[in-house]
Amino acid sequence: FYNAFYGRAPSGEPFTWGAVQTGNPALPFRLNPSLPQAADLPVGGITWRTAARFCNWLHNNKSSDLSAIANGAYDTSTFGYNGNIFTDQFARNPDARYWIPSFDERMKAVYYDPNQPNNGQNGWFTYGVNGTNTPPRYGPPGIGDANANFENGNEFNIPLGAYPHMASPWGLLDAAGATTEWTETVRYLEGLPAARRFAGSDWTFGGITADRIFSVGDSFPTDNRYIFGLRVAASVPNNSVIISLVVCGLLTLRRRRAITQRSY
Repeated sequence: FYNAFYGRAPSGEPFTWGAVQTGNPALPFRLNPSLPQAADLPVGGITWRTAARFCNWLHNNKSSDLSAIANGAYDTSTFGYNGNIFTDQFARNPDARYWIPSFDERMKAVYYDPNQPNNGQNGWFTYGVNGTNTPPRYGPPGIGDANANFENGNEFNIPLGAYPHMASPWGLLDAAGATTEWTETVRYLEGLPAARRFAGSDWTFGGITADRIFSVGDSFPTDNRYIFGLRVAASVPNNSVIISLVVCGLLTLRRRRAITQRSY
């Protein structure tokens, strides 16, 4: 399953990186033959609603029937606007097998270490992407810790998993850099329309606060800027207990402390 798709450049014009257009409506994209690691590149330009439909497809066992994206985790018949107020279902269906993680779920998966309860912060780290209170260094693999806040022309061609030393305490990779990640959580502020929260640095935005715990942004569910990416949560049985876990788009299967990372 490919995790490199059509996206939008920073200036707004359409472009492709991991995938190229074929001209065939039945199969509009294929992997970019000029990039050896095309299948490993992050997904960019994903709206919240696209992420929700993807979760529906996973919930419905990746069926080729169009109805597979209509419901499952989220009922897409609720998707719409009433003026500038979106009407989308706020939270996943109770029986969802895959879903967009809430802000709290993402925060725990990235910043909390259950094996370090006596670190002075009850197991929480300021920069959980590296399991420390030190911010990551942004730069290319071998030089930096995350693909963010540097521009040398190659930042869009750095594959997922290129910073293996930057796993969170739960074993998650790429929690910093590449794309910021949608969450399910809805933000409410008096006098402003509701919006979906997102978190994490992206290709062109990083800094001392970008990956700090509680760092958060928000936008409408139809926002398709190139910075937005997808991380999926799922429920899996482990010793008769259902565990919520965050999964990211890697082509490898990696297990650590009952956390699984899978490819989509």
